[in-house]
Amino acid sequence: MKLVSIFLLVLCAFCACNAQKEKSNAYHINPFICTGGDHGQTDVAAAVPFGMVKPCPDSDPINHSGYNFESDKIFGFSNTRFSGVGCKGTGGNLRIIPFVDPINIDKPGSFKIDKSTEIAVPGYYSVQLENGIKAELTATRQIAIHRYHFPANVKQGILIDLASSFMKTLNVDFTIKDNIILGDVKCTNVCDKGKYKFYFAIKVDGDLMLVKKGNKVFAEFQHEEKSIIDTYVSVSTVSSENAYQTLIKEQPEFNASRKAAFKAWAELVDVVDIETDDIEQKQLFYTHLYHVAQSPFVVQDFNGQYRGSDEKIYQLPNGEDHYFGWSVWDTFRSKHPLLSVLYPEQYTNILASMCTLYQQGKQPWATQTEPYPTIRTEHTVVLLLDGLRKGLLDFDLNEIYYSIKNEIDNQLEWHSPGHILESSYDSWAFAQIAKVLGHEEDYKHYMDIAMNYRETWNKVFMKLEDDADKMHARGIYEGTLWQYRWFVPFDIEGIQTMLGGKEVFEKQLDEFFEKELFNVGNQPDIQVPFLYNYTNSPWKSQQLVQKLLTGELNNWYGTHFKRKEPEFRKIFQTTPQGYITQMDDDAGTMSGWYLLASLGLYQTCPGESYFWVTIPLYKSCTIKLPHGKTFTMKVEGPRSENAKITELVLNGKKLNNLSIDYSDIYNGGTLVVKTCEDLN
Repeated sequence: MKLVSIFLLVLCAFCACNAQKEKSNAYHINPFICTGGDHGQTDVAAAVPFGMVKPCPDSDPINHSGYNFESDKIFGFSNTRFSGVGCKGTGGNLRIIPFVDPINIDKPGSFKIDKSTEIAVPGYYSVQLENGIKAELTATRQIAIHRYHFPANVKQGILIDLASSFMKTLNVDFTIKDNIILGDVKCTNVCDKGKYKFYFAIKVDGDLMLVKKGNKVFAEFQHEEKSIIDTYVSVSTVSSENAYQTLIKEQPEFNASRKAAFKAWAELVDVVDIETDDIEQKQLFYTHLYHVAQSPFVVQDFNGQYRGSDEKIYQLPNGEDHYFGWSVWDTFRSKHPLLSVLYPEQYTNILASMCTLYQQGKQPWATQTEPYPTIRTEHTVVLLLDGLRKGLLDFDLNEIYYSIKNEIDNQLEWHSPGHILESSYDSWAFAQIAKVLGHEEDYKHYMDIAMNYRETWNKVFMKLEDDADKMHARGIYEGTLWQYRWFVPFDIEGIQTMLGGKEVFEKQLDEFFEKELFNVGNQPDIQVPFLYNYTNSPWKSQQLVQKLLTGELNNWYGTHFKRKEPEFRKIFQTTPQGYITQMDDDAGTMSGWYLLASLGLYQTCPGESYFWVTIPLYKSCTIKLPHGKTFTMKVEGPRSENAKITELVLNGKKLNNLSIDYSDIYNGGTLVVKTCEDLN
């Protein structure tokens, strides 16, 4: 049976099973979406929202996040990963391999699973192995729980590879005490940039003798009847003792943890309700919301302790969460604006956690002493400005002002046209922060630096030459000159002035999209479909976004090359091949783009607090705000690819433009989006 057929059977069975008892939007989540091949690089980990542990199969061959729906072989079940990221991913630690004899302890290899038995729902995964073992996975925030059902009358065992990793394992140190494995593991991070080290405690239920062999631990046993063995993997950034104490204090039980995990996801996704008769739209919306909440990770221990990037141990006040695990170069564009709308209270903690990076020796990519898997933090300064202007930054920036200034002075890159545009954006953001904090001279200085981008723009981006559509031309990072030229979100009017006005700007946007130069599969130009809002034809953004969300289109670009022939398809699909080829989810960035675009809200310039309004994909959507209010968007009129907005009405008052401020959303109310068919 073909894998896609199996996927559809499992999906239909799940939907049918829950159709009668559907109470939460979480029942629309399908973790298999975007897990096939190079179509998103997400995974089916059994986790809780923002959880540290991600127990999941590691497929043969391994995808970036470990799991590949298109493979029917796995190496085992590891416990850490970073959803949707590039290179070879990061994590893949503490892999557990249930086995029946024979097995080579030194080189266990891979083994087959029965794809027709795979089940993945929020907080739970299960599959039948070809060797007769059934595997089930669930988790709390810090503890992964593996349940293995063994057949009777065969020699059975559990092998734990403490040195497993998607990148490089540098060191493993562990002891076995009272049949508990206590230790730490150190590995390289994504793209071999930086290192992380964390601590663990592993417990295997039952009267088993754990045996050490190199960096592996195994137990063998035999029962006349079928048996169930539970294994618990607890992690900590602080110490193996803290990891062990977490096990003792939580004492998680499999079925109770599974129910609690699903409940946590239900509480998260039920913050927003969409009204649509299209089941696929619901699956896409809530699955991508599920993808968004895979990271960053909440990493403090039961006692409020966490370890920082400087290897020091810090203490949180009671009740606060500390987040870690960043891919900000990607996520600042869409995921973070989305989090500010849907989860402002959690987002306040996320921003505060980002601020602590400056106190701990923040670098653009992972440092050599990270406490857990992480990737990169460029453009954090933009998010700090964004949180400041939205009233969500519960941290005194005066405490880290000179650390941010040092980053702007010494860590920004200026050696390619693309880097100049990106660094100018950061300089602009820092200038705005300086102004708010009363550093007027710094404000003027860094605004001058930011606006110096115009010299490069005039020289490189004004008149595009033959290399303008070549990936990586002139040192451009993961894009083309055409795609990067629009990335000056803080000075769109400046670009228009250099070009000769709004009309020229609009014509060149037309050329960009008519010649299919847009790359929806990567981040440098994902804001561009919304830039018609800066012209006299905002309806072009409204119609274009609808096509990108629902239409079949030519897609020419991968991450590093332009295809000889386009990939013609819907960009967003409810299958394991949920994205176009080479379109990584990048820690929820592309999921965030889909969610904002489908809600009809998009922030083209994080750091400014306004959102452009396009036509929502849904009849209505309601966001539950933390202070008991709601914000509802309703569409009155058509929502087709030929529709356009005629009027916006916020709380009974007609708006004069097509944007709303973050405060309009946060304060609650109703936005009516009135539309008509465009007959021209």
